[in-house]
Amino acid sequence: GNFEWKEDIKGVMLRAGLYSKETVFLFSDTQIKMESFLEDLNNILNSGDVPNIYQPEDLDKIFQSMKGAVTEQGLAATKANLMAVYLKAVRSNLHCVLTMSPIGEIFRARLRQFPALVNCCTIDWFTAWPDSALQSVAERFLDELPELEISKVLEQGIVTTFQYMHQSVVTASEHYLQELSRHNYVTPTSYLELLQSFAAMLTKRKAEMLQSILRLQTGLDKLFNTAEMVKVMQKELEEMKPQLESAQVAAQEMLVEIEGDREVAEKTRQEVEVQEADAAQMAAECQAIADDAQADLE
Repeated sequence: GNFEWKEDIKGVMLRAGLYSKETVFLFSDTQIKMESFLEDLNNILNSGDVPNIYQPEDLDKIFQSMKGAVTEQGLAATKANLMAVYLKAVRSNLHCVLTMSPIGEIFRARLRQFPALVNCCTIDWFTAWPDSALQSVAERFLDELPELEISKVLEQGIVTTFQYMHQSVVTASEHYLQELSRHNYVTPTSYLELLQSFAAMLTKRKAEMLQSILRLQTGLDKLFNTAEMVKVMQKELEEMKPQLESAQVAAQEMLVEIEGDREVAEKTRQEVEVQEADAAQMAAECQAIADDAQADLE
């Protein structure tokens, strides 16, 4: 936020002016969260100061530290002279390096709004990288990838592919401009983003591959354990085979015995049925005699 920004700027200025430390302040346009950041930088480039950035205790520290330098110069130790010496030290020791992309209208608008970005800066224009630079950057990038374990021949092939992809987009953008009169800017940053995309894809694919290997290894371990269990069970079955055969013989003998008992039971049942029929007939005859006797009595 703005408070953190002010504190950082103040710390840099105190380091350069109060402690006479040669300091480089590197700032990119991608770090611009508020336009007030550029206003502060504009003031630093112009005068070495940012209005109202110092607290009273900061000013006391500055005035106390600058008295010696002011006295050596034969000046009166007034607040104006003390601050002037301090700001001179800031401008002498602080080197601001601003990196900005010239693409788009916002860059032009910022230069018009904050003229010190042009008037108080030495502009270094970075043109398109030659093939040798593209190759060198790609090789250095690949060498720093711990996930990439390949031969130099294969690495060179990847580098050549990076170069081709970047140059093909540059060529296509030129045709796009000629045919449609519209710009498609391809900058060194675009090339670095290509390399970063490759690194991200490589990390993702390697993680997926390791996950697949883990699943495969887990499956193989389960198959191995199952095979071992089957061997143990087969051994146990072999050991139990005589017992099973003995039990089968005993079961067969019991079945024969049960079958014999069943035949005896069937024969007994038939005999009981015959006896029941005879008893029923005798009971009927006795009932008939009883009925006749009863009739005679009546």
